[in-house]
Amino acid sequence: MARKVIKGFLVLLLLFAFNAELTAQSLKEQLEKLGFEKIYTLQIRNKRYAEAFVFFLKQPVDPKNPKKGSFLQRIILRHSNFNKPMVLVTEGYNADYALYPFYEEEIAKNLDANLLVVEHRFFSESMPENQDWKALTLENATHDLHTITTKLKNIYQSAWLATGISKGGQTSLYYRYFYPGDVAATVAYVAPLNFSEADPRVQHFLDTVGTADCRKKLLNLQFKLLNNRDLFRNQFEDSTSKRGFTFDRTGGIDRAFEMNVLETGFAYWQWYPYSCTNFPDTTVSNDEIFTAWIAATGYDFFADQSLESMQAFFYQALTEMGFYTYDTKPFGNLIHYQKVPDFKHGLPVNTKARFKKGLNKKVNRFLQKSGNQIIYVYGGYDAWSSTAVMPSKKTNAFKIIKPEGSHATRIRHFDEETQKQVYDTLRNWLGLNES
Repeated sequence: MARKVIKGFLVLLLLFAFNAELTAQSLKEQLEKLGFEKIYTLQIRNKRYAEAFVFFLKQPVDPKNPKKGSFLQRIILRHSNFNKPMVLVTEGYNADYALYPFYEEEIAKNLDANLLVVEHRFFSESMPENQDWKALTLENATHDLHTITTKLKNIYQSAWLATGISKGGQTSLYYRYFYPGDVAATVAYVAPLNFSEADPRVQHFLDTVGTADCRKKLLNLQFKLLNNRDLFRNQFEDSTSKRGFTFDRTGGIDRAFEMNVLETGFAYWQWYPYSCTNFPDTTVSNDEIFTAWIAATGYDFFADQSLESMQAFFYQALTEMGFYTYDTKPFGNLIHYQKVPDFKHGLPVNTKARFKKGLNKKVNRFLQKSGNQIIYVYGGYDAWSSTAVMPSKKTNAFKIIKPEGSHATRIRHFDEETQKQVYDTLRNWLGLNES
């Protein structure tokens, strides 16, 4: 008994000495010592955090071939206390939102944790000058995360949790696959795991989701738009031009209009912007039809301005992550451009992509066998739930699904009992309940 007391005292003494050393140096100095660059203070308006910084780390464009050069990867840190856990947001896109003074992440808030957001390579401020697209692989992206985590664990030695939304949720799962020991727990929000470039499970989901009446209304809306192509195409062109959108990469306004109509079948269920009971039938005015269509699909998914910022996404989707296509059979000759549409217009200019089969199935096998301490969060109506991960009973992972939930589903949207289950489980996995 005495030995246990002495051992516990020594642990506390070492922890105190470690914290005293950290306190003696400013956080900025410690980040500089770890090799981070261009560190500047971020002004925040959240009293839960003591301070915040934006900084960069020089990363190899291709870790297996240093001759291909390096790039600076952007990282945003909100610091509370070195003794508290770290929530790592494995962003799948740019991280501009994390600069917002009032930004908070729900898991970090509920666990009273530090918060780290890592921008994905080839997005925004983390774009290499040498845009070697072949280096934009999931393995390399997770290598970035591993390097950052390894460095920061020198000063943040409590438990780490990784989380991400949508493509960021996928990234969190790939991170567990390539580096299973880096974090103690993972929460993947609305993260698909597609098995092909155009996963057929998506179409099966779209054919069965919701009610038959709602699906019929959606199909009728698309028929209305295509049967009155000239009218709605002109309205689409007028509205998009006023907003400064162009569609050269997609192949012009006519093809962009047609693709946008086809996208409605996916986008409506992904975001569920209005309920089926509020879905208009085709007897309403043309302006109401147009408004309902744009509310579901938006203006810019096929615009040059969006594709420029999303080209890295499309490259990853068409090489490793997988995607979907549209079922054009119901529309017959109303489709003028591609009977089997693809998304090659989203690729970087003069870049080709070949889908590499097998990785996601390997990831799925890993998750079924060894994907422990993972929580999957999905919306029941979200079209991306069509390729959701099905956790195995062999693991201590579980999935929660919000009935009629969309791609915007988060833990806070569930009932209090489910939220308590999630956070009690995370505290247990992270060792936060230990005395």
